[in-house]
Amino acid sequence: MGQSALVSCVVPVFNGALYLREAIDSIEAQAWVPLEIIVVDDGSTDATPEIIAGLGGRIRALSQPNRGPAAARNAGIAAASGDFIAFIDADDKWEPGKLALQMARFEARPELEISLCQARNWWIDGLREEAAGAPETMGGISVAVIRRGIFDRLGTFDETLRHLDWTEWLLRATDADAAVETLSDTLVLRRIHYDNLSRNRGSEDTDERMRIALARLARRRGARP
Repeated sequence: MGQSALVSCVVPVFNGALYLREAIDSIEAQAWVPLEIIVVDDGSTDATPEIIAGLGGRIRALSQPNRGPAAARNAGIAAASGDFIAFIDADDKWEPGKLALQMARFEARPELEISLCQARNWWIDGLREEAAGAPETMGGISVAVIRRGIFDRLGTFDETLRHLDWTEWLLRATDADAAVETLSDTLVLRRIHYDNLSRNRGSEDTDERMRIALARLARRRGARP
């Protein structure tokens, strides 16, 4: 494969004007080329459209009415040209070697379908007191590079889920015996700030976890001989 496979980097964003440029900069700082950057504005009402316009030809810009992260990611997948798709939330950052390390694993293992890495929480000023009681690392879709063909096999993200679409999809992939590998390298900085969905979802998280668990149980029962 060499350093020739195109990686499509999908950035869903909703009211992410404060951090979007940093996320894009971290993509452009990657050692891996070629890549394309697709930013999907999910109905932002802040200055995000202006930030996107200012990025100009650096990105491919899409916009849609607010439908949630899963729908924005799916729009990015549909628009992607690459055989590999990497996701980054608009408030996160990648370390410069992320894509090169993960793409090396796809080259070493042609059967590999999903490459994951580690993420480290990155607390903004004003929230550092929360860090004492929180895990130092946390997952999220920004850790993933995915071979595009697996979406043809498994489908895309569940747009009825507003928070746990990535969790649901990865469980679906695991249940389908997808080839998944997780690197020990910490290659993502996951920014913790006041507007994180994961800090503000309350009972919706519990409801979605129950729906995912029930769907997984039904899927497993259906697979029995």
